[in-house]
Amino acid sequence: MTHRYHYLALASLLVLPTSLAAQSAADSRIAALEAQLRSAQTRVAELETTLNDLSAAVAAISAARTAPADGAALLPTTAEAPEANPESIIVADLSFAERIVVPDLGSDERGAELRPKPELFVQTAYFANPIDGAAPEDAPVNFGINRVELAWGGRVGERIGMGYEIQYHPATEGASEELLNDAFVEYYASDALTLRAGQFVKPFGFDIQHSSNVRESPERGMFAGYFFPGQRDRGLMLRADLGELGWLSGTTLYAGAFNGNRFFADNNDELNYNLRLRRVFPSGRVAVGASYQAGTQLLPPGVVGDDDEHAAGVDVQLVAGRLGVRAEYVRGNMPSTLLGLDPEFAPAFRPGEKSWGATAFFNYNLTAEDDVYWRWDRFDNDPVTADNPRAFNVGYLRKIGASSRLAIDYQWKDDITFNDDELNTRLSLRWDVIY
Repeated sequence: MTHRYHYLALASLLVLPTSLAAQSAADSRIAALEAQLRSAQTRVAELETTLNDLSAAVAAISAARTAPADGAALLPTTAEAPEANPESIIVADLSFAERIVVPDLGSDERGAELRPKPELFVQTAYFANPIDGAAPEDAPVNFGINRVELAWGGRVGERIGMGYEIQYHPATEGASEELLNDAFVEYYASDALTLRAGQFVKPFGFDIQHSSNVRESPERGMFAGYFFPGQRDRGLMLRADLGELGWLSGTTLYAGAFNGNRFFADNNDELNYNLRLRRVFPSGRVAVGASYQAGTQLLPPGVVGDDDEHAAGVDVQLVAGRLGVRAEYVRGNMPSTLLGLDPEFAPAFRPGEKSWGATAFFNYNLTAEDDVYWRWDRFDNDPVTADNPRAFNVGYLRKIGASSRLAIDYQWKDDITFNDDELNTRLSLRWDVIY
């Protein structure tokens, strides 16, 4: 018996350390698992916080996109895009940044279905106080219909579109050949390429392409009326969205061949060629452009010399808070003729002479309905007088609903100008309606 107790005691002494070691290992394993569990719980809590933050951010962005424009909004979503060409929609429907930059300047008609109802535009006006030296035929006075236009435009098939616009006011001036503004067809070769043929606005600069439906000042810069009277020509143009081609996002290239006919009459047998590149930066608040035209023009009878009709220009549009700015500069050969079906030669034209023009426009957005603007405008080496007319305008715009606006403009001008889009009165009042 004694020996058996001794053996049991010895066995207990041998097993005890092993049991203690096993217990210690189990305790360590439990502690490690508890630490891992606490770490996992912490990560789950962090993930829940992140998910809540992301959900709140998405809700805020969705609310902002559906909220009314407040002057700081940028481009509309696809669902908010208007049915008609956005260039022809009145100011009240566009955000302030879009109105200044006009990201779709020179766009095609593929984004709109052709509708039975035409687009109607009426601009009534009152002009007073002609500038010094302006004869009655140089300056409009009293009440009048400044512009009346009727237009259709849009896609008529999977790859075909068209544009058509007529205007009434030339008829009252006995210029029936000027009734037709736009008449063109388009072929959409791809999402990036559009081919247009017919009569349409030339791809040059900003003011040339900026429609009277949305323009703030009564007329374009003085250079536009001399270099590009009527703004239109007849020809063929390729428009390429370089962003769709995988190059520069927001960049558009225009290349065209035109009669170079001063709009209404093909008065020589040569073609003019236009090239324009414009980029709207991703912010939607800055755009820059460069334009070039190469061609020839008629010389007056008995005059010999340089018959080039070359022109080059740069333009920029930007928005900083409530302030919108546009600036443009154009320089080229002095134009030899004025706007008209039959060539009317400018009295001060000299072969080889150069003319240039520049404008700087500033618009301050007071409220969602109210804007004030001021504009500096200059043209050097006028082909009619050889003078250098300068002008400064201040104006106020008041939007009335989504389709109408009132405008008042006062102008200081030191010399009269001629040709298309001249304005030789100090005071003008306008009321626009588009439908």
